[in-house]
Amino acid sequence: MQVIDLFREKNTVDEMGFAPIRDAFADHFFPGTSTIQTRARYFLFVPWILRRYERRRLTAAERSAKLRRREIDLIQSLLTGCTDPTGIIGRDAQAGLQRMPSSVYWRGLRLWGIRLFDGSIEQYFRRLSREGATPSRSLNTDDGEPLDGTSRDWHPALPAEPEGLFESTSLELRAEEAEFLRDRICTHQPGSVLARLVACNLPELGSPFVWEQEIGQLLPSDLRADIEHARMFAISAWGGPLVYSFQLARMKTGSEELLGQLEVALGEWQSAVRAEEAALQDWNRSAFWELVRRLNPRISSRTQEFAETWIGIALRAAAGERVWDDQRVGQLIATRERQIKGGRARLLPENLRARDRWQGDASGGPIDYRWGQTQVILNDILRGRAAESDGSQRDA
Repeated sequence: MQVIDLFREKNTVDEMGFAPIRDAFADHFFPGTSTIQTRARYFLFVPWILRRYERRRLTAAERSAKLRRREIDLIQSLLTGCTDPTGIIGRDAQAGLQRMPSSVYWRGLRLWGIRLFDGSIEQYFRRLSREGATPSRSLNTDDGEPLDGTSRDWHPALPAEPEGLFESTSLELRAEEAEFLRDRICTHQPGSVLARLVACNLPELGSPFVWEQEIGQLLPSDLRADIEHARMFAISAWGGPLVYSFQLARMKTGSEELLGQLEVALGEWQSAVRAEEAALQDWNRSAFWELVRRLNPRISSRTQEFAETWIGIALRAAAGERVWDDQRVGQLIATRERQIKGGRARLLPENLRARDRWQGDASGGPIDYRWGQTQVILNDILRGRAAESDGSQRDA
């Protein structure tokens, strides 16, 4: 499921195989995040639920069933307590939800140092069941679930679960919760863009990309340099999925409207690379690839070779050439798709059924390296911290 998540970024169709580069930068800048996370408070909801059952005598299957039941209860509680349902995982599917918050946030909980247990949810359940339960005289919930005491599997400073969690709750962070999340990020991912921004003194962020000037002012020079490499690649790679879609739309009947939309999108890409032509010419690609290989040593030679070739095509577009009309560019893209998909490649002439199922999309923009979703989570924490500051000032 984690691998599947990596290919769900809405802005990037990955028939070009750019995902390993994209995700290397996204994990470097924003560790612990993913495109299907919604709001920051789920980093607390999940451990709150799981801690309720740590000292109960349950089998692994019983623990899994209780977790699912409580996560469904949480959906109803959030629908009751939130004035805006945006960000509630399962708000439409509810009891039919397949991908639960616990699995969506599990990896991030470890990377942020909130989860101390190093293993899967299933391994966590099995270990608890093997060890049995320790009788406790702690304060319990109405169904006998202990709420206090420390845990070796979760950070000891985890804020207390709020009263009425499964009756009516909110996605807004309390001040102590926001401070806890900030401290965990800064402690466990200190060299990341995420840590720098979560500690800034702004009440909220509002930039379309992480390389906007107002963000850069908050970062040290080394991170700004890494972001500039990511920006150059994002601008260059932007045209790849568009040219792929353009080639495909030409092969599919009834795609005249889509072809027109793609012509506009390709023109926007060309304008963007033309505006950055000098920067692209001066871009130190040796330093770029050194950074990429450091972030992800498993980048294949084929991926690097294709990306390098595509950057050269982007430079041709920056010089004014309509590269999407070049037959050699079309052949390059078709070859690349066959490398990745084999017989499922849509550009294979005989694969009519796959082209029929393809709907097409001309709305793609530059890779944002998960910035859009990360900014939502950052703003949750920043607003929670700002609320504490406002409250302190009012008290004074």
